Amino acid sequence: MALICIVLNIINIDWGKTETASGILIVIVLGVLQGSVLEFPVQTIATLLIGGERRDNKRAPCDRLTAILNYNLLATGKDDILECFEMMYKAYVGNLSPNVSAVLLSATNDEKLKEYEIEIRDKYRAILYDDLYREGQAFARGEYQQVDRLHLEHVWAMYADVDRNVFMADYLEEICDRYAREFMVVHRVSRVLRKCGQYQDLMLLSEGECKAYSYCDKSYYGRSAREPGESLFHTSEDVSNIKERKFDYTLVLDADTGVPRGGVFDILSIAAAHPERGIIQPSIKLHCDSGNTMFMHLEAMRQSIYEPMTNAITALFEQSSFFGKALIKNKLYIDYVIGSKDDLIERVPVDVLSHDTFEAALLKPLYAGSTFLLETPSTNYVTWNIRERRWNRGEILLAMYFWKNAFGKPMRWLQKKLQRSKFNKTKVRTETKLDFVTSYIAHSALRQMLMKPALLLYIILQYFVYLRNRYASIIIVMFSVLVFPKFATCNRENYKFVILETMASILQFTPEALVGCVRIWRAFYANISLNVKWVPQRAVEEDFKCSNPFLASFKHLWGYSVFSLVAGVLVVIFLERAILFLAMLITTVVLPMYAGLTSLTKGFKRCEPSSKSDNINAVAVPHIYDSIGNTSEPDIEKNKIEDTSLTPNMYTNYGFDDSTEFPNNKRTQNNVSWSRDVENMIASSERYGQMLSLSPLRNSDSLRVNRPKKYVSVINVKLPKAADKNENNKFKALNLPGSDNPHSHVNMSTRSSSSGSSLSSKIPNTDTAPTENGIIWHVKNVTFIKIFNLKDSNK
Repeated sequence: MALICIVLNIINIDWGKTETASGILIVIVLGVLQGSVLEFPVQTIATLLIGGERRDNKRAPCDRLTAILNYNLLATGKDDILECFEMMYKAYVGNLSPNVSAVLLSATNDEKLKEYEIEIRDKYRAILYDDLYREGQAFARGEYQQVDRLHLEHVWAMYADVDRNVFMADYLEEICDRYAREFMVVHRVSRVLRKCGQYQDLMLLSEGECKAYSYCDKSYYGRSAREPGESLFHTSEDVSNIKERKFDYTLVLDADTGVPRGGVFDILSIAAAHPERGIIQPSIKLHCDSGNTMFMHLEAMRQSIYEPMTNAITALFEQSSFFGKALIKNKLYIDYVIGSKDDLIERVPVDVLSHDTFEAALLKPLYAGSTFLLETPSTNYVTWNIRERRWNRGEILLAMYFWKNAFGKPMRWLQKKLQRSKFNKTKVRTETKLDFVTSYIAHSALRQMLMKPALLLYIILQYFVYLRNRYASIIIVMFSVLVFPKFATCNRENYKFVILETMASILQFTPEALVGCVRIWRAFYANISLNVKWVPQRAVEEDFKCSNPFLASFKHLWGYSVFSLVAGVLVVIFLERAILFLAMLITTVVLPMYAGLTSLTKGFKRCEPSSKSDNINAVAVPHIYDSIGNTSEPDIEKNKIEDTSLTPNMYTNYGFDDSTEFPNNKRTQNNVSWSRDVENMIASSERYGQMLSLSPLRNSDSLRVNRPKKYVSVINVKLPKAADKNENNKFKALNLPGSDNPHSHVNMSTRSSSSGSSLSSKIPNTDTAPTENGIIWHVKNVTFIKIFNLKDSNK
């Protein structure tokens, strides 16, 4: 097909009016351009022939397979940490099993942020412990409707034959503590290989390796090499917990990657049926909701429209790309990518960004289109452009290794000239050879990148060349890219979305002839000069949320608009036959308007700034951490919080049990426990406050009970106003850290809570008198508990 296009291009040129050099040059440029886009109609035809539906992957029992959910993070602020932990917690709780663990693998440098990561980990552990304890109580009572279905199958079912009292006394706390401690954070020592090095070291730690042996050879990696024998991770309990566990698989994830409920079990069942595959690559579903921007919806729509082509091509080749988020078989990965101490392989170049290409070439990923991972698309055009530039830089680095003589040597020469003393000569220990299929898949992004300069060159050259059908070539190119693929994906259900996406693509991608070339140049210059100005994506997103989105768009894109406006005026004055110039320039002038408009929500409203902060209550946002046994969707408006100070808080200890903790089942003044009514209230309450761990509790010497470290939940419990207190109804906040209550037995092992402030200043101010219901009542989302005088033995 490419040869046919070249012949037609030659015939289309009026050689009598065109200079030979210009004609030859435009034939070459058109050959590159059309060759880059021809894969779209070829893929479309393949999809029409073999079908673009999702294939059901073969599955097998996976009960004995173990996996660790690996979230990778390099945090620049607390918001990054909160977002990552939220995703990891949901992924872990939604796939809870004795065979599944979760670890945040941090490369964060700032010591305060590293401490914050540990702090947030402990809070989530507390949430998990509390929810599981509540769920375990419901399971013991036979109230299975209150138990999460997946947890009932994968966690609680194995204890179905255990006596209720024995389960409560001997099993429940251990179960809750075990799963809480499988929610982990480890801090990596080195930054070698970036994200790829993070999960490589995690796999080695799982195999029992604590010291570095890979990427230590300075003759290959120069200053990028790490010291032989240095620790892989900073010492911690979580590191010890992972060491020598020999996990079968690692599910590699980014900080914004979501895992659906039960998704891990689906992926593992596919892996069990294909033990020869080193990577199981789920499909990536771009996820957004009604409150997200129109740009996010367009990106999700575009991915959905082109999904049938992905399904068809991966089914045809029985192989796919590795998207950097997938299930990796540890043993195969170590054997084929890293190597052993005695036989090092180290196939991934030490300075490469797109590491997944090398891993895919060796491990031949199996595309598991019947399951998926969730990912949030870029919120606006500007952040999309920043991400594309980063990816372009990665593709240029790849080209240096795959064409080391034709492209790599000139690049190294330029790097040495520009970087001077900073230049670090590196080479790969084991070169990777690509077969045809792997090469085609691996270089698809590079081919699309080359379309941009080829298109710009064509737009410039066509003015100096006389063509018999002037616009035939560019119409064919645009038709092949934007319209023809829709023949394989458009149907009655999605035709409106297809039309909308096509119109948006014209506005977004027509300027790519100019914007894409600038992006490639900046990526190229960053590689040769090491002058990398990285703009955090979150900072740009917050800029759009906190200011007028049209002004924010113009602030980032004004240069393109001004250049295109001036160039457009000059073209109109001095050039004829320049319709393609004008089409490109006009769409580039209005690009900030398009970026600003699509950064609004569907209701044409600006997105609200992020509510996350380092405030301790920001972790427990309403309804995100409701009991995992509650599978119904919460009514957000019905349970909206009016007072977010939530102080003074009340700490409740679920460690006490009616059956075994106290001799002769007696309560003493030094070991106060809630009544059954209070416990039931707590079990169904919303937890809006902070989640903290307790240091080991030691009861009085007469009881001689040493209790292990426990987690407690902070319940939204407050004191009524002073006017409602009288001698007959005494209210006390039990076990408040630092309080004067002589019966308090809670000793906080972490920082003091906000409840250490004066209680009198925190009395809720309400004009509505509480309506008493026994000893518990609620007013304006505030729960009141009446605690009788502890000295009265009759109470």
